[in-house]
Amino acid sequence: MDKKIFLKKLLTLSIPIIIQQFIQAALNLVDTVMIGRLGSEEIAAVGIANQVFFFVMMIIFGINSGVSVYIAQFFGRRDHKNIKKTMGVSLVSGGAVGIIFCFIAVSFPKQLMGLFIDNEHVIELGVSYLKIVGFSYLFMSISLSFHVASRGIGKTLVPMLVTAVALSVNTLLNYALIFGNFGLPELGVEGAAIATLIARIVEFLLMMAIIYGSHSLLAARIKDLLAFDLSFFIKIFEKAGPVLLNEIFWSLGTIVYMWSIGQINADAVASYQITLSAYRFYEVAFIGFSSAASVMIGNSIGAGKEDLARLYAKEISRKSVLFSLLMSLLMFVLAPYILKLYNVSDVVMSDSLKLFYVYCFYGLFRMYNLMKIVGIFRGGGDTKFAMLTEMGSVWLVGVPLAILGSVVLKLSVVYVVWMLSTEEVVKVIICHRRFKSEKWLHNLIHEIN
Repeated sequence: MDKKIFLKKLLTLSIPIIIQQFIQAALNLVDTVMIGRLGSEEIAAVGIANQVFFFVMMIIFGINSGVSVYIAQFFGRRDHKNIKKTMGVSLVSGGAVGIIFCFIAVSFPKQLMGLFIDNEHVIELGVSYLKIVGFSYLFMSISLSFHVASRGIGKTLVPMLVTAVALSVNTLLNYALIFGNFGLPELGVEGAAIATLIARIVEFLLMMAIIYGSHSLLAARIKDLLAFDLSFFIKIFEKAGPVLLNEIFWSLGTIVYMWSIGQINADAVASYQITLSAYRFYEVAFIGFSSAASVMIGNSIGAGKEDLARLYAKEISRKSVLFSLLMSLLMFVLAPYILKLYNVSDVVMSDSLKLFYVYCFYGLFRMYNLMKIVGIFRGGGDTKFAMLTEMGSVWLVGVPLAILGSVVLKLSVVYVVWMLSTEEVVKVIICHRRFKSEKWLHNLIHEIN
């Protein structure tokens, strides 16, 4: 392995993704700060309502992440026909999910909010948000398919540009519609929902314009996208299915975490939501590097260079450990300054800072797991093991401890989050053993043929 070529590939693929994730984290933080200006109940309502969006997004992301393993390997073999067929599988599957959850969110918003918290005002605010933002799921499902597929063929710049424009639109409209600026009505939480919906439409239109306007490899005709048959669909989902189940059960686990914290009080939900929004900055680089790792490993395996894939995995693993330590120290120092942006009570602020320190500690474990599961194992086609590891740690460790801490022991939000985060430690042990065994490497396109 030429280390200069390795580093060039890694940075070329990861930097646009890192910038994209940073923009998203920054603008999401601004959105949370804006909504936080309205009060703790408003931020709790939007945070809970967005758990529905998060669940839908993770299902669609799970479909596309699984499918992108094949896209990366097909691209390594320059099999453009099968890339388009595989894209068709992701668009049909993701689109169906978007339609179903759009109907649920718009038709049953009160029931969804009531699952998380027993506070009428918070539920009422969340209902007004969900009834509007639910329509954005349709546009997000298609856009996300093209985002992930673009990464699979090494085109990471396009998703970055589209995300930057869409989220900038979202932030600008939030400022206008939440507070009534630029001569527009002051709509509060409903304004935030309208801004999100418009931004998702802009994202969809811009993505289609760039893909089809530039005659990209992904600019397939409907005939090419729907050229797959049932046997091809089943073969793709033999490996994509575990990734989908992984994302579904992991996101359900995080929803249970939110439910558990909702059993404490609205201030606990607000502290948790604020911390998560700020903590996204910690994750951005690792999301970029893990996505790049998955593409590099997948392309190498597809080209028949399994030994190179192993060397890439080892080098990425070593660098990620050192980088996660540096990022934890940086975020630990910056935490008080980031949280000063919020206008919340002293109790919420104090708990948010403590939660941030908890996340900085467990972030060392979380980033190691992210690189292994999302970057190396998925890139190597080891999707079933990745699924079992993720699901087992969340549902056998994290969820029981979250419920024990909040419902049974009635602890504060800081102790509950500390308890549920121990699932990351369990996951590190399992991931390390699997990585050392090298059983994670699978040539999927050889298997499908």
